[in-house]
Amino acid sequence: MKKLLTILSLCALGLTLLTCVGCQEDDNLALSNHDKKLQAVTKEVKAKKTTDKALLLVSFGSTWDKPQQTFKKVQEAFKKKFPDRDLYFAFTSEICMTRCAQKGWNYYAPKFYLEALGVAGYKDIAVQSLHIVPGEEFLRIQNCIKDFRNDGEHPEFAKTTVYLAGPLLEGDDDCKTVAAELHKIYGKAVAENKLVSFMGHGNPENMNYGRGNARYHKIEEELQKLSPNYFVATVDMEGNLVDDLIARAKKAGKTEGTMLLHPLMSIAGDHANNDLKGGVDPQNPEEGSWRYEMNKAGYKCTLDDCTMNGLADYPAIVNVWISHMEKALAGEPLYTPEEDEK
Repeated sequence: MKKLLTILSLCALGLTLLTCVGCQEDDNLALSNHDKKLQAVTKEVKAKKTTDKALLLVSFGSTWDKPQQTFKKVQEAFKKKFPDRDLYFAFTSEICMTRCAQKGWNYYAPKFYLEALGVAGYKDIAVQSLHIVPGEEFLRIQNCIKDFRNDGEHPEFAKTTVYLAGPLLEGDDDCKTVAAELHKIYGKAVAENKLVSFMGHGNPENMNYGRGNARYHKIEEELQKLSPNYFVATVDMEGNLVDDLIARAKKAGKTEGTMLLHPLMSIAGDHANNDLKGGVDPQNPEEGSWRYEMNKAGYKCTLDDCTMNGLADYPAIVNVWISHMEKALAGEPLYTPEEDEK
């Protein structure tokens, strides 16, 4: 019996050791993934560093082909405007980063760049949100910067001056400016009594940080000052989905006619191609897509009526983001080294 108990005890000890080793291997694997990403970003920063000023552009991200070109053009525009800064580009979406990596496109989260930029000795870091509204994704950027600044584990970053510039529709004036630019694109169409609907992303009500959802109402208001044929709705904001848009249009007496669709997003990615356009079949859009719902509601909305451009495909609209960075750099920094000495 004693021998049996001894054997059982040894077996239990062996299982415990195996479990601990397994957990340790999992921890090491997770750590190595983090280190691998940080190493890649550190290598990029080391290769690019020419000055002590950095500019970090932050997008939600996309796995589609066309947005990759949009991202490059946006970077070129910012680099031309801020030639004294080394430029870097990050995603906030983990899903986008993972799927892009499978295609050989390597993007990394802002936290890796903030750490690498601090270690590299940058004294001045400017961060630009390329999001549309001050919602959940913009909050992530703010919190990421705050965490690095205050966690005590990144002393190099605490020695930097940090600027943060907000998303496209940061304020009411931005809504007016962007509406005017969109009217330049669609003014002729609405003058011919065609209807134009813009698809934003929106935040679920429990994630409506910064009251970002209010920007969709505001830009529709500004667009309708230019023509009553403009409408704006979202894919994720309760009370302002495609059905709500159609109801508003019909209530306004817009019950038929040609309906043109355009994303109110920085790039034309998954939402634009699927939720808005509903695939590439000319006759049978995916059920639930905006093209499907518009035709179902009695409007004429063809494949060609869906424009696959993001807002960042228009230089004049990119200039709105750039103006936010100019304003941020001309104003008070988000953080300064002196704050840490007080």
